[in-house]
Amino acid sequence: MLKRLNVLIVATLTALTAGCLQKETTHTLYLAPDGSVSWVVSESNVRSNETDGARRLAEEQEYIGEAILGAHGTARGLAALGPLGAVRTAVLRSERPFHVVASAEFAATDQVLERVFTEMGIETSASFVRRGDEATLRVRLDFSHPLEEHETAVSKLMDSFERFRLVLTEGRIAETSGLDVTDGTSATLSDEWLERAERASEAKSSIEFSLSWRVR
Repeated sequence: MLKRLNVLIVATLTALTAGCLQKETTHTLYLAPDGSVSWVVSESNVRSNETDGARRLAEEQEYIGEAILGAHGTARGLAALGPLGAVRTAVLRSERPFHVVASAEFAATDQVLERVFTEMGIETSASFVRRGDEATLRVRLDFSHPLEEHETAVSKLMDSFERFRLVLTEGRIAETSGLDVTDGTSATLSDEWLERAERASEAKSSIEFSLSWRVR
């Protein structure tokens, strides 16, 4: 696991939430051939582990109240990334434990990922190149600079960094680096890459992951 990065994430989230909400979060990024992306965040089994009944109720009602208004932390984080249009929020379950899904559309996958990792305190460069029927997304993380905690709305999205799933809207995956491919159309960061990223962080070096796919 990318321990140093996960420590940063946990510290950021603790400072931002100052509460005891528990949830299972998944991120799915739907990549289009033109480099645009639809980012969908699902938060399920959301509940507070606060032992005091009144505080637990207050914390949970604050979460679901903001979610109903489309203003909970995840929605604010997606909005801070500059989407094309408004962030959409659907409350699939309004009773404890809650289930909320938020989604947003972005013009450029590389710009979004570069912004996300930069907000995590990591110097990052990302690129998207389309040549004929082949498209390539590449993200490079540079740990040569000290990690600095950034308490921003975008940090709200980072509680499940290693669970990002990249899904193609068209085509088949041709080549990857640092990713596990599941069915030829989707991939996640591999455990081996996360281990190498941890070592890169400790050595203050760089590491990248990439995904190439053929549209036809």
